[in-house]
Amino acid sequence: MRVKKVVAIALILCMMISLTGCKNPISIVKGLFVDEEQAASTIIDSSNIQRDEQLRDTVLYYKDDKGFLVPVMRKIPWTEGIAKATLSAMVDNPANREDIEGIGLIPVIPSNTTINGMNIENGLCKVDFTSEILNYGSKVEEEALVKAVVYTLTEFVTIDSVQFMINGKIPKSLTYGTRIDKAITRDNINYVGNTSVEDKVVVYFEGTANGMESYFVPVTMPLENVAGLGVNVLDALDLLVQGPPEGSGLFSEIPRGTRVVSVDINNGIAYINLTEEILEIVDNYEMTDNVAKSFGLTVKEQYQDIAGVKLMVNGKELKLGVKKEKDPVAVPTFANQY
Repeated sequence: MRVKKVVAIALILCMMISLTGCKNPISIVKGLFVDEEQAASTIIDSSNIQRDEQLRDTVLYYKDDKGFLVPVMRKIPWTEGIAKATLSAMVDNPANREDIEGIGLIPVIPSNTTINGMNIENGLCKVDFTSEILNYGSKVEEEALVKAVVYTLTEFVTIDSVQFMINGKIPKSLTYGTRIDKAITRDNINYVGNTSVEDKVVVYFEGTANGMESYFVPVTMPLENVAGLGVNVLDALDLLVQGPPEGSGLFSEIPRGTRVVSVDINNGIAYINLTEEILEIVDNYEMTDNVAKSFGLTVKEQYQDIAGVKLMVNGKELKLGVKKEKDPVAVPTFANQY
């Protein structure tokens, strides 16, 4: 019996030699007996990569308990019509509330609203909602709804403006007078001015909902004393260090009295020279990290290619916090991630 097995193996080897030429038949035989655990591991790794590739980093705008719109990067599954799927994640229902309850934010689109259809052409997104989208209770909620939808959709590079439709028609205005008869573009996110002015900037303060982890909030602030002179990054940072308006519910960790002496941007790094008040927080790593990021996000509104921030006093670079970092604090790609 053993002789027959040996002869059979010899015949198989001869057949492999004739089929593969000079290739080593022993290596071919070994290849038939791949380690099963290694194969299973390869399969698991491949499935993980595939799942990651099927998710897209997408910015959605929710609101907090003070009514501010907050951009949050979330991973949305790649589907045909991903913009429509993104809006569906903003509808106020138990599942969507549960998804974001960890940061205390609230979906903006009224419950039971569905999207009849969406068309994107030449940068214009026409989105058709059911009438449930009108189920809100104030002008403030109406304006937040419109801006949240517009800002979320225009995060997609293929969308520049949004045309609202309700059950296939374009109304002149919504319940509290917000005009929607024309396409709407990004404008005045979380505006805090008492009057409308031509020159304004976006700065990033911090907020928190129900005592949970803080997040960055983009706030549009008016520049009332620069009419005709144009807006520059120093104007924005001057407003940032002054802090948020009283009673807004927002806060800043920049020490009171801090002033911006100068800003120099070189090779994607913003060198921000400040007065000595900033030294009050220099040993608190978490606080200085948040302060540097608020500076960076604000500068990024003027210079999109900014990658990092270094804080300075009297022209000397600060070593921040317990880690005494020498490298610049990276500017977040997304203001908030969840």
